[in-house]
Amino acid sequence: MGISVGDLLSMDFFKDFHVIAGHKGLNREIQGVSFLEVPEGHRWSIGKELIFTSGYIFAEFEGYLDKFCENFIPSHAALVIKRGSYLDKIPEKLIEIYDRNSIPLITMPYSPSWMTVVNQVNVGVLNHAIQILRIDISQGPGCYNQNYKEQAIQKILKTLEIEMEFPAFLYDVTMDKRYYSSDNFKKASEKYGIRESDYWSPQLPHTSHALCDCIHMKRYRLLKGEAANEPRISWVTIPIESAGVVQAYFCVMESRKFLDFYDEYSMRIAYLMLQGIFDQQVVARDASNIGFENLIHLAMESTPADARQLIYQADQLGLSVEQPYLCILFRHDQDELDIRSHRTSMLEAFKRCQMNRIGRVAFLSSAEGVILLNAVRLSPINKEEIRGLILEFQKLLRGTFPDVSWFFSFTGDSGDLHDLRPHIEKCRKVLNIGRLTDSRKTIFDYDALGILTWINIPEDELGPLLKKLQKLIDSEKNQELLYTLKTYLENNLNYSLTAEKLFVNVNTVRRRIEKVNELIPVHWNDYVERTKLGLLLQYLQPGPDSIIHLKERRNGS
Repeated sequence: MGISVGDLLSMDFFKDFHVIAGHKGLNREIQGVSFLEVPEGHRWSIGKELIFTSGYIFAEFEGYLDKFCENFIPSHAALVIKRGSYLDKIPEKLIEIYDRNSIPLITMPYSPSWMTVVNQVNVGVLNHAIQILRIDISQGPGCYNQNYKEQAIQKILKTLEIEMEFPAFLYDVTMDKRYYSSDNFKKASEKYGIRESDYWSPQLPHTSHALCDCIHMKRYRLLKGEAANEPRISWVTIPIESAGVVQAYFCVMESRKFLDFYDEYSMRIAYLMLQGIFDQQVVARDASNIGFENLIHLAMESTPADARQLIYQADQLGLSVEQPYLCILFRHDQDELDIRSHRTSMLEAFKRCQMNRIGRVAFLSSAEGVILLNAVRLSPINKEEIRGLILEFQKLLRGTFPDVSWFFSFTGDSGDLHDLRPHIEKCRKVLNIGRLTDSRKTIFDYDALGILTWINIPEDELGPLLKKLQKLIDSEKNQELLYTLKTYLENNLNYSLTAEKLFVNVNTVRRRIEKVNELIPVHWNDYVERTKLGLLLQYLQPGPDSIIHLKERRNGS
């Protein structure tokens, strides 16, 4: 993307540059600057250059004018000659050949230095590119919307391909969305077997070259391999980052030729504009997170009388109260850490994980938060997938807060904002019971806790009961006692039925129960205590082959 000769000459700086031939070629595009001051210099032209000369080459080298005209290369944009330097008069032969080829022949004042002129050419090219690519991204966070973002990205990509004749592509990591300047990019990808991820992390044989380290602008070029007769296709990629997190990848496809100097300028300008769009998105998302958090607190505390206010507040955030969510509760164990005071760090960790694409996070207290995942985008709900998402976020939190333990719970059920309070309470119950029953685990699933989540055993009673059983659970030699106790309770304290179920002598059962009494005194006449012990043993599932099973459970697997 350069600038036409006519547009360049319309700038105020070039008002004393005079076109003396080739007026029909003022629409020719300038894609670079070069100088003609030595013999054979014109042969080094690669096309579309604005060529400057003092005229020395024509005045001092006898016969060079004839040689230049005989070997005239009509690919350059224009020739500019300094007036009053070496040529008192522009040769008629030069004027005639430029007129005949419709290439502008221009004279310029004697005084401006070459550097000044070249800088002004670059300014003209940059201003032209900015004007062509300019998109209004001055919307405030409150009025930011996804449609605007998509339209702006599409316009930038399409304009780039029209002006540069290279197709462009952008992959929005945060939304898992793809944008193309045209189908040309897809066609080239299919032709060369290039996968989407190859554009920023190529797996095919390739070479790479850094074009700009500060923005990680890099050119990748496929090796020819078996397609020896095909051009070695290449592309230029720039990652778009915000707060250290990749938001998108911006790519321009090359084929038979590389981007030239001014094309790279234009790509940089397009990158800065795209960067602005994604920065604004991040700012808007951070600002809206406070609003989302307020919405969650309103949903937690609302009554039927607050329904209208809940709908209004959700609508302000572009959300629907009917949107189904899957609820994940998380909590830490450090009294001195207030996650609300570390909101930025928490949100940055969340942005880095996959859950950020399909969910939102809110802080409920100094130690507790909730993640709401879009249940529609999760459909069908896969618990292993949810567990994987949690593990990724948990790892990022540990990296941010290395001395803090983080615990998570989820139910696998989805519901809308009207159902949020009972869902969070259910997650709290799962987390509380899970931590009591297995202190080594950090992720708890409602279904995995089984019958313990169906009844309401107060935590101050559940803890002592588990502590009672701990001597049997932790010792491998006592596993037989644990299984005998479970069977004894299941058979209503009947020694004979227990012995029958265990295929042992009744006296063996008596001895085992006596040993249980020595280790964990049980009030056998207290029906409630017996029932609670029985329920816990149902969860622990002791059995003849359960030693390994219980050890694995205690290790958090």
